[in-house]
Amino acid sequence: MEESQKTRITVWIFATQGGRLAKLARQQREEKKATVKALIAEGKKSREARIIVAAMTWPALEELVADAVRLRLAEPDLAGPWRPLSRTEAAELSLSGRWPGASKGISLVERNYSLPSDLVESLRTASWRVSVKTLRELHRKGLVGSGVKLTEEQKRQRDELAERLHSPGRIVRQALARFGPTADTRDVS
Repeated sequence: MEESQKTRITVWIFATQGGRLAKLARQQREEKKATVKALIAEGKKSREARIIVAAMTWPALEELVADAVRLRLAEPDLAGPWRPLSRTEAAELSLSGRWPGASKGISLVERNYSLPSDLVESLRTASWRVSVKTLRELHRKGLVGSGVKLTEEQKRQRDELAERLHSPGRIVRQALARFGPTADTRDVS
């Protein structure tokens, strides 16, 4: 089976999600070690036990993230169908940097994932298509940009508009919260 092309993407996820994924990775490593020990206890040679365990599959965290993102992108608000991004739109999306958002006192951590290229393209396209009008409104009203000083009313207005944005990172956070290996029991935006 041919492995699909991968695209590296950087997103900010909730620190709690990052911690849960790190814990899951540790648990997988411990399970592999325990399985090797159990096989040795059953009489297998150490090398043979390691070969057997290497042939066993534990899902890679990136596969779990990709599965969750696929499920999130299938939900009605993001499902499309979307017109592919033009070169100009793709360039504008790549330059958008950090999207504005209200600080809710929630810690985020940066994570890099190599996901199937078609999935990353779908993620970015859905993100842009559902957010572009709001992004343009934020810019038109002068509520974003480097060095912009906002009044309290402008901050409130920016935060209200930012709630309508679905950055790639926000979509990944929602995907992990709803469908990830350690899904939350509540909806998290």
